[in-house]
Amino acid sequence: MLSPEERARMAAFQSAERRLAFALGRTAARTLLAERLGQDAADVPLVVALDGAPTIPAGSVSIAHTGRGASAVGAAAVSGAPVGIDVERVAPRRPDLWRRILAPEEYGLVERLGGPTDDTQTLLWSLKESVLKGQRTGFRAAAQSVVLTLGADGHASAESATSGAWQIAYAPLGDAWLTVAWAEEGHEG
Repeated sequence: MLSPEERARMAAFQSAERRLAFALGRTAARTLLAERLGQDAADVPLVVALDGAPTIPAGSVSIAHTGRGASAVGAAAVSGAPVGIDVERVAPRRPDLWRRILAPEEYGLVERLGGPTDDTQTLLWSLKESVLKGQRTGFRAAAQSVVLTLGADGHASAESATSGAWQIAYAPLGDAWLTVAWAEEGHEG
């Protein structure tokens, strides 16, 4: 199902686990796009843009993957508007990570989510990363440039200094967090 370019890129990864995660993410994206475009998954026009993000001719696509071996997970999101997806395994993190990724006005989120645990910090990281991926910068942009507001029942919103308002849905996925961010209507970027 992968394009020749994707197969070549995948072959360059030294780790078999990284190759598997890449294939899972690309397969998820191609499957969604094939359904949306009404064509065979192998024919989907999915390429890597100069900024390193996956791109399609009309709309937005985002790909995420995590895990090793049998626990590897790949996910994708496709939308007519900017969209970002992230999957992050809960893992030990530096205890002060939250201070590095949150703006001071967001510090209250840590206690609201149960304190600076690995689970809380992983969720906050994933929420930020989904927006940053949606605006096609990833963590090349400062995490503090995205300010989060938690809603109820797995929903959040964010305001990005560069790309405006975003909505985010999040849920646990086994020992990981899955987050999907999409630009609110009227997005210009």
